[in-house]
Amino acid sequence: MSTDPEQAPAEEPRISDQNPAGQIDQAQEWEAMARAWLRAFPEAKAVSDADVEAWIDVNRGCLPTELKSMARSELIERLLSIQNILRLPTQTPEKEASPTPKEYPYRFQRTGQWLPVYRWLESLEMDEVVNSNEIADWLTSNPEIRDQLSSKHTKYHLTHYIKKCHMKILKRKEKKKVAEHRPEVPFVNASRSFSSKQLDPIPYNPLSNIPKDSELYVAKQNEAARKYEILVAFEKKLLTLFPKN
Repeated sequence: MSTDPEQAPAEEPRISDQNPAGQIDQAQEWEAMARAWLRAFPEAKAVSDADVEAWIDVNRGCLPTELKSMARSELIERLLSIQNILRLPTQTPEKEASPTPKEYPYRFQRTGQWLPVYRWLESLEMDEVVNSNEIADWLTSNPEIRDQLSSKHTKYHLTHYIKKCHMKILKRKEKKKVAEHRPEVPFVNASRSFSSKQLDPIPYNPLSNIPKDSELYVAKQNEAARKYEILVAFEKKLLTLFPKN
């Protein structure tokens, strides 16, 4: 008896569809492998489309699921954009005044066109990293900045680096808060704690009931004198260790 196609059991979702975190890990591993390959080329040499195609064919089995369905031309463009990002630090800076490292220590690019992005991220009052939709909305409301950045970066890498930049800003702000709220340790002047003071008189004298002409009285007096000398010597030693201001 033939089975009705409409009654056929639905195809079970793939493991990769059930585990988006695994897809992200695969994409990151693939990008790290691509970066390592691109860094092997001299800085003066640009990787050609033929080089990229050959590398993709050799490493086809390592492609993440989301990239396997991508058109070959888009895949080549993504690899070339990674190379452009890697080569940016060695390019001649633009005529615009670049920010100093102290002003923007978390920055990734040296060109002045990123300054509006830094200022926007600094103005955000939030404890979590900005998400992709918020980045897209801001870029849409700033078309000139979007067009400038999109001319050198793909949408994927643009979003990735803005998130990474915001993460650095949040970490820096968190460290600043911790430093501002750190309790101060009270300073104790040790020399004052051991200042020379007159010893308080002992209210009870054990020699008062002993005859002064007895040997016990003399022995007690000698013992008391030795203890006093020891205390004086100890006090002098403390003063050398903790001199007065």
